[in-house]
Amino acid sequence: MAPQHVTIGDSEFESGQLPTDEGHINYYVRNTGGPHLILIPGSFNDRRALEGIVGNLNEGIGVTIPEIRGHGGSWPPPENGSIELFATDVISVADEIGLREFFIGGHSIGGMISLEVGNLVPERVRGIIAIEGWTDSRASKDAFGNSHWTTMPPEIEARRMEIRGSVTKRWNDTQRNRFAQIWKRWDGSSFLADTCIPILEIWGDRGRRRPSLEDLHIPDRDNIQVKWIANASHPLPLEAPKEVAKAINGFIDRLQ
Repeated sequence: MAPQHVTIGDSEFESGQLPTDEGHINYYVRNTGGPHLILIPGSFNDRRALEGIVGNLNEGIGVTIPEIRGHGGSWPPPENGSIELFATDVISVADEIGLREFFIGGHSIGGMISLEVGNLVPERVRGIIAIEGWTDSRASKDAFGNSHWTTMPPEIEARRMEIRGSVTKRWNDTQRNRFAQIWKRWDGSSFLADTCIPILEIWGDRGRRRPSLEDLHIPDRDNIQVKWIANASHPLPLEAPKEVAKAINGFIDRLQ
């Protein structure tokens, strides 16, 4: 398939596809010659969910958006998906486009994948941005009581559901239910406890008292920074894209 030019967040990206054992991974690349950020959408999302963030990143930051198996232009949904499998897909995309070193981030399951990439190839990762990327499945309940949509205005919820419906319209119930369980089988506790990679964790406080690091299952370490966004919930890329981009810009700037 010949590369196509796509506008994401007012910037021109070039699309690409990478074969996998099941089908292909779809990705989008904007090269700038500056630091490069791989940015991964969350479950049942595609590049559209990241447009607001991309549109507010510093112009000198290169960006690659790989879409998870079954999402956006990537097909099909995985038969036996895992965070580890998706992380190897992302590394393969980095190899394909010639990225030796990079920053990596993502939303929700994309944040978890980003942490796993750091676990697999720490020598290539300059920094990790986990946007509501759970350390493990228990943290969701311990930190927020599984309450993740409390501050969303109706128009943001409508956009979230529009993207979700578009992504999953070709999925059957088994595929949807199977994918929704993948994040629960991963645990990044050991990685967070041991890694020296700089990490930025971005969370929305749901308009409530902010939970402790212990509740979030995030260790209190010098290389891990937590950024809170007030009056925002789990879908931060849609609800607070400017604030998320500002935090990413500052994180990357500090590490240059």
